[in-house]
Amino acid sequence: MSVDLKALVESDPRIGSVLRTIIETAYIERQRLEEVVNVPHGEIESLLSILSEKMVILELASQADSSIESRVPKKVYLINPELEQAVRELI
Repeated sequence: MSVDLKALVESDPRIGSVLRTIIETAYIERQRLEEVVNVPHGEIESLLSILSEKMVILELASQADSSIESRVPKKVYLINPELEQAVRELI
């Protein structure tokens, strides 16, 4: 797996913010991530898509906290464990 993390972060500074937030708060929910990073919905989707495609972050489905929402899985994110050290060194 060869990902040029430095070039990826330099291509868009918001990617660094997303990675920093995910590394500080593993298993962060999609909605919470959007609030913390303060990036509009469409743009955060694009950033998460880029990072997921390159396997820098992993998108997992988790059950919702309340039984009412349990039919709709929530998305949570974490840094790919194979790249976690490289991401920590970069940011």
